[in-house]
Amino acid sequence: MSKSKFKVAIVGAAFAHSPDGRERFSVRAHIPALLNQSETFDLAAVCTTKMESASETCRHFGIPNAYDNVERMLAEMPDIDIVCVSVRPSVHHRVAMPALKAGKHVYCELPMAVSTAQAQEMYDAAKAGGLHSQVGYQHHFEPASLHMAELVRSGFIGKPLSFSHGFVSGAYIMPRPGHREWLFQAQDGGHPGYRSGQSLQRVMAVLGADVTDICADMRVLAPERRNTDDNGVIRGNQVDNMNYLLRVGGDVMGMMQTSLTGWFGTGTRFEIYGTQGMLMLGTTDTPDNWDKATGGGDPTRGMLKLYGARVSDEQMHGGPIAPERLQRAFREIEIPARHTYVTGFKHGQAAFEVAQAWHTFAQGLRTGKPSSPNFRDVIKIHYVLDAAEASVAANGWQKVDYSRL
Repeated sequence: MSKSKFKVAIVGAAFAHSPDGRERFSVRAHIPALLNQSETFDLAAVCTTKMESASETCRHFGIPNAYDNVERMLAEMPDIDIVCVSVRPSVHHRVAMPALKAGKHVYCELPMAVSTAQAQEMYDAAKAGGLHSQVGYQHHFEPASLHMAELVRSGFIGKPLSFSHGFVSGAYIMPRPGHREWLFQAQDGGHPGYRSGQSLQRVMAVLGADVTDICADMRVLAPERRNTDDNGVIRGNQVDNMNYLLRVGGDVMGMMQTSLTGWFGTGTRFEIYGTQGMLMLGTTDTPDNWDKATGGGDPTRGMLKLYGARVSDEQMHGGPIAPERLQRAFREIEIPARHTYVTGFKHGQAAFEVAQAWHTFAQGLRTGKPSSPNFRDVIKIHYVLDAAEASVAANGWQKVDYSRL
């Protein structure tokens, strides 16, 4: 697709619940990411459920066209190239399908949809139309994560044997404002384990293979949290703890924990062990000191760093070392500059990861090659989550069915 600029419309970018709109992910991440790459993207329109809120966002950022109806926007602006779907998950399918039917490329926030059936329809429509897609698993674009995948592909650790992936956050136990209540409702998220999607995507992307088998346990451990608006209680039934035993590529063994009930959580920790070494990815520094009342709207969440070590066959054979002495004998690995595609943001900011994703999406459109993670990559996560639900019901291992690809 040889265009100097891609015309983009964002659906879901209202200023709400904060003076600078930071409570809307599209306002604090997508819009800055697109405006930062103005030589590549023309942010031409914003659509929300109310003309008043769409117009407010357009005035604030200097965007020319405001709409309160997706179909009307598509009809009146046939030259739109990409529709960004950044609304609640329960509305993703409702917004994405008219865009796909109108022949537009789609960048959809996670999860792709609230059911595999909806996600399948979106995937099939994009495939039939020859359209490009991107899904908002932004953590894929952290430079340390990209380099980890590159090192695994290059044979740094030899043949992968086992892994452990953990993500611990306090998102579902800490007090939250009333407008966040939807986060804790199962009907608004879809799959019980959808909050493990970022971690599943990283595991499959870094190892370069699909999850083939899963044994899962998923629970709601914090069914309520304080409502900061009125000191009442927000109750929920959305799964907040997911624990999986996994086989990836058929023979790589691993475990994955996603816990959203961990006060002072450590964030991401991902370890891979192979026949010739190991790699470890982790959030090793603390987020910025940030005041929500006056802060810049997009605080850093801590920067991912990469560590690793390779086996020296000569050293091991010439002077064997006791296994205990090799524990933690790894070092930090410098991340090459080639994995940072954009400037103007701090690593760890949501807008940085999103800008990286948009850059990659544009590259794919220009070269005709699919960018990743796209609908095909992410519908696989839906299949894994289907198997996870079946595993919980059967209390045992389940194979993942990819036949619908």
